[in-house]
Amino acid sequence: MTAVSGAGYQDKTAKRNREKKQKTISPQETSRKLQKQILQLIEESASLVDEDPFLGLDKAKEAVDKVQDLSDHCQEHSITILKTNDLTFTTKFHLAVLYEKNGMNHEAIEAYSSLLKEYKHEANLVVRIRVNLGNLYCQQRRFKEALKNYQMAMDQTTRDEKALRFRIQRTIGNILNEIGQLSEAILEYEAISVNSEADLEACFNLLLCHVQNGNIAKSKQTFLRMLTINKPLYKKGQSSKQKHVDTDEGGPDTILQKTTVTLVTAARVICSQLYPDEQWKEGYMWVKEEAKMRKMSIVNQIDLSLALEHLKRGNYNEATNIMKSFETKDIEMTADIATNLSFLYFLEGDFAIADEYVELALSSNRFNAKALVNKGNSLFVVEKYEQAKELYLEAMGVDPTHYEAMFNLGLTCTRLGQYQEALQVFGRLNTISTNDVNVLYHIGSANEQNGNERDALKWFNVLSACAPTDARIMHRIGSIHSDQGDDGQSLHFHAESNRLEPWNVDVVGFLAIAYVKNEVYEKALDLFQKAAIIQPNEVNWILMCGSSCRKLGRIEESFEYYLKANNIEPENKECLRYLIRTGKDLGKDTRHFEDAMLRVDVGSF
Repeated sequence: MTAVSGAGYQDKTAKRNREKKQKTISPQETSRKLQKQILQLIEESASLVDEDPFLGLDKAKEAVDKVQDLSDHCQEHSITILKTNDLTFTTKFHLAVLYEKNGMNHEAIEAYSSLLKEYKHEANLVVRIRVNLGNLYCQQRRFKEALKNYQMAMDQTTRDEKALRFRIQRTIGNILNEIGQLSEAILEYEAISVNSEADLEACFNLLLCHVQNGNIAKSKQTFLRMLTINKPLYKKGQSSKQKHVDTDEGGPDTILQKTTVTLVTAARVICSQLYPDEQWKEGYMWVKEEAKMRKMSIVNQIDLSLALEHLKRGNYNEATNIMKSFETKDIEMTADIATNLSFLYFLEGDFAIADEYVELALSSNRFNAKALVNKGNSLFVVEKYEQAKELYLEAMGVDPTHYEAMFNLGLTCTRLGQYQEALQVFGRLNTISTNDVNVLYHIGSANEQNGNERDALKWFNVLSACAPTDARIMHRIGSIHSDQGDDGQSLHFHAESNRLEPWNVDVVGFLAIAYVKNEVYEKALDLFQKAAIIQPNEVNWILMCGSSCRKLGRIEESFEYYLKANNIEPENKECLRYLIRTGKDLGKDTRHFEDAMLRVDVGSF
């Protein structure tokens, strides 16, 4: 190969051209380059807010340093850049937000306070700063400082910024309610509710305040005001385009769902809190009639709430009648109604109809976690555990924190003998609801079934601390100690179980036999007598009473017990044998019992 250039040769012309090109970059181009770098850093930082806020904070700090470099560069070259002030504010404000996201509240407050001093004459910027400061103080429960910042922010908003003013005013009302200044909170909420552009949340909070004061008239008045807000969302007979209005809070379906939930919750609050126990139905009737008058689609939801209230109060027939009335109504069957009907028929044991309704619920919304759980339950009761497991997993995919789905999945894994997987599920449940006795029991049980008695004992002991009066847990712990050969601990826990539940014949029998082994016949006799009272027709307990008396030398009493056992079960060979032996010891005529024994032996009794 031939070299392109000679050894040691350098093209100095190209080098000079590059240096010349670099020297010709103008200060304006440098400033533009710095601006691009700053904006890129802010974008990168913003994208890391949720994934890695600490790295996002580093980039935000770097952006602030770049802004300072830009400022120095512009000052040095006497460059004036439009909107430099906006870029500086954006960068510093973003840094304050990142401090907040990283839990560095002190640094965030300092950053916001510095911005307030720097931009105190920029009203629109001051509002944003003060709102964020108020939010920070709220998190720290420094309500006095929070109120001050919110009120100052409101003072600097314009009349055209109604939505912002209402949000701030609603937050002020929430704080006043939190610190117990209910009257002042009501004034704030009322100022919003009387406005034509009032929002539903403020009116709902106002209703809660009136309910807290026990003011029925104003509570009803506020509820009626809520029914008039966003009325087009509920009116029947309108197209979906007419019914929904997009806002910043989400799409049409989200708005409709939130509004429906808020209104139904308000109705339930009125009925449960303002009406005495014997008149609670009247509350639901009033709410339902008012909704009907306005032709609102929440009427069916109110009926559903009424049915659930009947269930809570133990009125199962009334609840069933209301639920089943949906079958005959000329309405589109919603997923909620179909899901509840499915569960109702499931409880009644009509699994075929329950399955029909759950399929109806899933056909309208495959991502209905409650319906998926109901479907899984239908398969569980017919022992189709693998299919049930798949549905519980699907429900958890829709809602990872769905308690019933997780609990039933754990039970299903236990039925399938998948104890390790069951332990993982119940362990996760235990982190969600610490010390739930049902979860603790199944963790202990799964460990025991998996052959890990040590961990089983640990979890059952935790359970016994949460439920110290549960005799069955004491029995279970005692049984594990017995299997491990720890007779002392076994006797202790069985005795504790017997103290809490003296009618459990299994525990009574275990203790009695333990006392016999230890030759404590007096205590054994007492327990055998209790067992005979619990199960008067069980011959073995009477025989054990007789044996205990014989061990104590009370032969006559022993003979009486054997006679009693013989009257219940004349062909019992063991009983006849003891009667013959004790009868001879007492000098009694035992020929009758010997003849009976002979008949039993030859099978002609």
